Amino acid sequence: DWLVKTGQNHLQWPLLRTVDWATFADHARKIAEYAHARGVNVGCSLNLSMKGSLQGNYVLVTDDAQHEAQIEAGLRRAMEVPWDDVEIALGEFLAADPEALLRWLDAAVASLATIAPGVRIAVQNHVGNYESLYSDFRGVPRTYFYHVPKYADPRLGQTVHTLFWHDLYRPGGMYQHPDFSFQREFIFEQLASPDKRRVRYFPESAYFIATDIDVPAFLPEFIESRWTDIHRLAEDIRNKGLAPLDGHTLFTSGHEWGYWLTDYLVAKMLWDPDAPLDRFVSHYTSAYGSCAPAVHASLSRVIELQRTYLLEKRLVPYVSGEDNAVDLGALAGFTIREPRKKFDDLVLAAEPDRAAFEATVLADLETMIRETRPIEDDLAARCRGSDAPLVPWCEELRDGVRIVRLRLEHTVALYRAVLAHARGNSGDANRLLHEAMAITERAKDVILEREKHYRFDVERLTAAYDNPTVYKFGYLRQAHTQCLWRRQDEQARRIVEENLIGSKPTGLPSCLD
Repeated sequence: DWLVKTGQNHLQWPLLRTVDWATFADHARKIAEYAHARGVNVGCSLNLSMKGSLQGNYVLVTDDAQHEAQIEAGLRRAMEVPWDDVEIALGEFLAADPEALLRWLDAAVASLATIAPGVRIAVQNHVGNYESLYSDFRGVPRTYFYHVPKYADPRLGQTVHTLFWHDLYRPGGMYQHPDFSFQREFIFEQLASPDKRRVRYFPESAYFIATDIDVPAFLPEFIESRWTDIHRLAEDIRNKGLAPLDGHTLFTSGHEWGYWLTDYLVAKMLWDPDAPLDRFVSHYTSAYGSCAPAVHASLSRVIELQRTYLLEKRLVPYVSGEDNAVDLGALAGFTIREPRKKFDDLVLAAEPDRAAFEATVLADLETMIRETRPIEDDLAARCRGSDAPLVPWCEELRDGVRIVRLRLEHTVALYRAVLAHARGNSGDANRLLHEAMAITERAKDVILEREKHYRFDVERLTAAYDNPTVYKFGYLRQAHTQCLWRRQDEQARRIVEENLIGSKPTGLPSCLD
């Protein structure tokens, strides 16, 4: 219903090997039948092999010697649900043998053509700038694993992925990539291929893992990033005389804390890719009637501040958090995003380096706080004067801005506490540490108030419970417990109160439970 009402026509989700297949297939068939009745097609994502399969995925190949039989059997079972699209994921961080990969992909294309001739098949071109993903292949040095599928059967589409709010054009990336321009060039290369391969683009509206919606942090710079991709891809593809994209599929983590707005406006952008960003911001803010110009100015200013400080000055790590997976992955050499300055490193640094951190990172964060506060105050005033039907929407926007401001204040207070400790000012260090912990409690009040307005059952979204995924909790549990705040509180407390430097994540809240 959401897709139809917002002008979209495709829904897909990953299959899991951890569910009872017969029960799931019956359930998924009903979803597919209803989707088809509404003019929406449905797709599934499944993993090609166990290599790099980290999410309990439905996997086709477990034994290369039997790959043809396993692929055929796995696809035949998957197609007990009338999917319109099958997308093959290649896992994360780890690569298989490229020649084996092509054998498996070609076998999947051939099998599906026999099992369900009208169903489209594609492969997801993931990212990761890790040595494990490069190899010499067919005489080409450092061939990128996720681009090897360009050598596969031409009936195999390419679904090109990017992460978080990073787009295909501006600096900034994840998984150790400085940017995602290499994915943009891959799109153009594949659109220009003589076999006229189908190409889709697959960005995100939230990253989730200790980064945005689960902090929680409302980051409408996502809207500008997704517009940048849609607008500039359409322009470049037209200017280059290339075939159009086959589709644009948005990876969505959830709709609370204002993240519905990114999905909603992306759908509008896809119908009018040449329109300026301001038109889409105005489309949303027009709902506020006589307050529309003021709300438009506020939201535009929030996007501008996030672009300037969090994206361009690369300060978003100071809004995000780290769970055990993020920290332990970094220790193993798999950094998923640019890290914030560690408290320990700041204590051990020379005084000129500490002063430089203060003059750059902390000064910029404090400027952003000062410039955010009047926006938050203006939105609060607008909400107090809103008509009843608009109040929930206005308050969600206000709370989104407020929680980011509190998160910035929390970060600054923790770093100033650690700096005071490093300089031998124990009184200031303890005062600032407790100030940061008090901000955590003030943020809790905002989060609990917002939970009253969640669109689905709050227990389902925030509780810990058994389920088929690797996350044994609802996607907003860490936002509810504020684990990503309290984990940093504890890291700073160890330094300030126990002078414990260089400690590993052991004993810290994992934020994975």
